[in-house]
Amino acid sequence: MTETRNPLDPVTLCKISNMTLRARYIVEGVLSGLHKSPHKGSSIEFLEHKEYSPGDEIKHIDWKVLARSDKYYLKQFETETNLKCYILLDTSGSMGYCSTGVSKLDYAATLAASLTYLMLNQSDAVGLATFSNEILNYVPPRTKPSHLNILVDVLKNVKAEGKSDLGNVMNIIAEKVKMRSLLIIISDFFDDVMKVVRALTHLRFHKNEIILFHLLDPYELEFPFDNPTLFVSTEDERRILSEPKAIREQYISGINHFIELLRQKCLENQIDHWLINTSSPLDHAILKYLTLRERILCYRSSAPSF
Repeated sequence: MTETRNPLDPVTLCKISNMTLRARYIVEGVLSGLHKSPHKGSSIEFLEHKEYSPGDEIKHIDWKVLARSDKYYLKQFETETNLKCYILLDTSGSMGYCSTGVSKLDYAATLAASLTYLMLNQSDAVGLATFSNEILNYVPPRTKPSHLNILVDVLKNVKAEGKSDLGNVMNIIAEKVKMRSLLIIISDFFDDVMKVVRALTHLRFHKNEIILFHLLDPYELEFPFDNPTLFVSTEDERRILSEPKAIREQYISGINHFIELLRQKCLENQIDHWLINTSSPLDHAILKYLTLRERILCYRSSAPSF
């Protein structure tokens, strides 16, 4: 009997070499029934300009820019773009681990591309930062549809290398985020949990919404090794020859404690933490994002203004 794969199975999807097409397939093929957000507004918090197109409201034309450039540009405001989002993608060495045919980084990059495609089609402003122990690539948030090409060019060239230092990276990001935003962090979070939480709490203090997509390979969750195995670190020179059966119970206890500690600290600080097994279909993560997005927009629209 031939096994039928879910069309959104990560291994199947990664056979689509063009990442833009891969993202479009995920978003449009599965979520086509979801409509664009109707939320619009007239916030006085100016965000950026966009070129005037026939049919746009002339009340938002920036007359000062017209006088200087003889071109028509519209002012866009925070609520008109609905959300301003930064996707932060971990590309450290541990993200290269792969037991199923798709590495954590392949899965993460595809997820980031899909979220980018979705957000730009919903008029959200989206930016991207890739990092290990420092920021490797940084692209500021924009709303233009053509912005997708810029972000995908970064995503399709990422490599898993270097050590992770999420605490340091989050502190750098805090200096770049000048306006209340949504931060999506895609990582395995193999770092000092308390150091990471302190940095995330700093970002929450400035009223940013934060979602963690916590990606782990199924072998990292289940530790299904039987024979003597040489474990090689992907971020330093450590190599350990071990008998898996002798350490399985201790390993499973340790990984579960790590996950639960991060989950609990996120809960205490109103940070969304979603654990994702990289063998699971990618639409699960997209739906989780959409749930959070609607919650944020509903909160903002109902919050009293002063």
